Amino acid sequence: MAKKPVSHAKTRGTKIPPVQLELPVAFGPGGKMVTLREVMKPGHGSVASLASLSPEKRAELTVKRIEGQPDFEMAMIGGGMVDRERAIEEVKAHSDVGRVLVEIEQRVVQNLLDELAGG
Repeated sequence: MAKKPVSHAKTRGTKIPPVQLELPVAFGPGGKMVTLREVMKPGHGSVASLASLSPEKRAELTVKRIEGQPDFEMAMIGGGMVDRERAIEEVKAHSDVGRVLVEIEQRVVQNLLDELAGG
């Protein structure tokens, strides 16, 4: 029996869901958003550190990441169920729920970048 192809990218023994490869993780030179796949390419230039981004840029990156996840849904204590549309609205409004979503996405991005760096 033939093996099924693995549907995850492997980096240093960790599986990264394919959707994450296509989502933006940073801003490159000139302010263009770059995806995880682009960051993984050999010789890719530097990207702005997440800590150096303004709250507006962090929100912009988070909105693009949520938009790229059609099945986005999250349950939050105190926030209830947050579907994709509500999440985008909350982030754009810089509400309490939106700020938590930005923080969550930034942690996800940092974990992905750390994984690529071997940390």
